This record gives sequence, structure tokens and C-alpha cells, in this order.
Amino acid sequence: MRWNDLYVAGLGAWLPKTVSVEEAVAQGRYDEESAGRSGHLSVTVAPPEENIAEMAVRAGQQALFRSGYRPEDVDAVFYSVVFHAGIDIWNAASYIQRGVAAAGCFAAEVRAGSNGGLMSVELAAAYLASRPGPRVAVATAGDLWSEPYFDRWRADRILYGDGAAAIALSTEQGFARIISMATTTDPDLEAMHRGKQPFGPFQHDVDRPIDLNQRHQDFLETFDKDEVWRRVEAGLQSAARQALDEAEVRIADIDHVVVPHFGAGLTLRQCLGPIGISELSRTPWDFSRRTGHLGPADQFAGLNHLAETGALHAGQRVLLVGVGGGFSWTCTVLEVLRTPDWAGRPA
Repeated sequence: MRWNDLYVAGLGAWLPKTVSVEEAVAQGRYDEESAGRSGHLSVTVAPPEENIAEMAVRAGQQALFRSGYRPEDVDAVFYSVVFHAGIDIWNAASYIQRGVAAAGCFAAEVRAGSNGGLMSVELAAAYLASRPGPRVAVATAGDLWSEPYFDRWRADRILYGDGAAAIALSTEQGFARIISMATTTDPDLEAMHRGKQPFGPFQHDVDRPIDLNQRHQDFLETFDKDEVWRRVEAGLQSAARQALDEAEVRIADIDHVVVPHFGAGLTLRQCLGPIGISELSRTPWDFSRRTGHLGPADQFAGLNHLAETGALHAGQRVLLVGVGGGFSWTCTVLEVLRTPDWAGRPA
């Protein structure tokens, strides 16, 4: 979908302190071979008293403040999380709304795996476009990978970091313009994150922590590994091709590529290689290797890092790449109109 009047007005992030990979290896929580493949230096780890909903509120408030809009200007709030929103049978989106916007606006939680952040942007864009006049939406995303339920160091090939990030969208002004967005899906791959797990309603007696590696292995007993990689590559290629074509640009015209924080090896194979990029330097790699995978918040956090550090300049084009279990892929092309006023002043 090509967009003509959709802008990034503000960005925000809330990230806790980091724990180094070197420290985790020394404690026996992570192994050196995996560390060599991932290239991560650290991951963000929230203190025990934190909760993901409040982290998302902080990120959303920062994004809205930087946008120049007020809570009463917000027409829609979206919240995306992969692991857990904090409380069972609870509408976390309303909590985010109460902290970021005013009563009366649309608020919803989006569950789309690690692609939830960008899918929220696509839903927000459609919502804003369906209503007349200037409109504003805030999309928040993030995760908190709590023990003993989840072991951020061993659950998967990916290292997981805690944190939240947000984006404020406007139909009238912003420092960057969203030119195009495209999403494609392949539900035949959903069992990669389900494995042989039985369905609920609640699995309180299931062994903890969650073992995603085992679920992947269970899935590959019924699905050819080469075919999985073919589909994973084809899905991303389809979304990227559509977004780039609708934006009338080539991959060579893209100045920054913001991808999931999957670590060096998996990022190159799953996110960059399929679209013809072989250099991590075209991504915010130095940032992502210090945070780990923030669930659905990677793209918001990565773009926020580029903006805060003054790396975004008028005329540049940015490609946001989302990959989510299920599977889904979303690609978004942005054109930077100006360096944000708050660049160089992270708060």
C-alpha cells in the first residue's frame, strides 16, 4: 500500500540497563560458541519490580511528547507484546491508553509475534485513513522475558532483551514520511513456535522455562528444513519487493535498514541476505547487538536510535523490516524529511 499523507511525528524508547554476554558466559548461562555466532555484546534486563505495560507507557509518552501532540489529540492507541502483558484476562491496551492518550479513542492490543510493532503501524495507518481531518495514532511495543518462565540466554538461537519502544503517527506532519507498507503471511509455518505443545486453556504444569529450540526441532520432524528456509526467504522477498516497488525505489537507494535484533548470523541469513544485502553496517547493528531481541519493539527502537544519534538526514530513505512467527513479514519504506528537533538529546 502506498501512502501519501502519513508521517512519523515522534519516537520513544525505554530500555533498562544491560548485562554483558561476557558476564553470562562466565556464569555458565550462555556458551562461547553461541556468543560467537550471534555477535551480541549484551542484552537489556529489567529489574524485578518492572512491568512491561508501564515500560510501554513510558515509551509512548516520549514518542507523543516528541511529536508535539497532546494526549487529547490521539485518535488510536495500539499495543503489541509477544510474551505476556503482565496479568491474565486483562486489557493491557486500555492501560497504555490511560497513560498516553485520553478517554474516547480507539485502543487495541495486537498479537502478531515479533512483527506486531510494524503490523500495528499498518493497522494504525488504515484506521487514520478511514477518518476525515488531521489524525494521530500511537503504537507501542515491547517485551519483558521473565524468569523462571523464560530463559533469555538459552530458550532460542536468539538472545532476548527487555524493553519497550513507540511511534507516533500523524496525517499532517512529521520528520519522516511513510511512503509504502506491505505485509505477507505464510500460516503453514505457525507450528515452528508451537511444536508438540498441547492447547490450553492454561498450561501451569508445563515444564519451565519455555524451550523454543525444542519446539523448532519438533516442527522440523514434519517439515523439511530446506523448505522452511525457502519459505522464510520468499515471504520477506515478497513483502520487500512490494514495498520497494510501491515506493519507486531500489534496495540500493535505501540508506538505513532497520531489522529485527536476531544477532549477526541469523540477521544476515534471514533478514538481509534475502533482500540482497550482505553488510550489517547498513543496519543499527552497534545498537541492536547491545539490546538483544525486544520482541515486537525492535524496529521502533532501532529507528529511534538512528533518530536520537543524528543519523537521519533529509532525503534519506529507510527500510523497516519485520519478521514474526506465524509467519508474517512487513516492510515499510520511509523518506526522511528533516533531522528531528530532538536528535542528539535522548531522554
